[in-house]
Amino acid sequence: MKKMKKIILLLVILGAINISCAQKSGSRERIRTFKIAYITEQLNLTSTEAQKFWPVYNEHHNSMESLRKQERSSLKIMKETESLDNINDTEAEKLINIYLDIEEQRFLAKEKLIKKLKSIIPQNKIIKLLKTESDFNRRLLKQLRDRNRGQ
Repeated sequence: MKKMKKIILLLVILGAINISCAQKSGSRERIRTFKIAYITEQLNLTSTEAQKFWPVYNEHHNSMESLRKQERSSLKIMKETESLDNINDTEAEKLINIYLDIEEQRFLAKEKLIKKLKSIIPQNKIIKLLKTESDFNRRLLKQLRDRNRGQ
């Protein structure tokens, strides 16, 4: 078991190095692969837990990705508006409603994930998952910042 953890940790470290060197094409898939390895290692899932966990988690990931696309689309609308200082109340209300709708959907998706996971893994692993996702995102952002500073 310790040997497997070391191998996974090595893969995560190599992946982190590879992420920093990756070009845009295919980098999302590489990041996703390393995130999976990182989560697997941090949660220490049993094979039974992993079999049930990953389909639920992947479904959640896909729904969150869809929400991110919607959010980017609404941000594009805001950017296309020449000046946010000059939009009328109707346009502003529309943008606010889009924002609130996306946030609500995001909350509901997270709630749905947690409810499903309660029957698959212990609650302490659910808490660990939330922290692990946050840690992974923080590390990824740091690597991207460091890479951009190096250019």
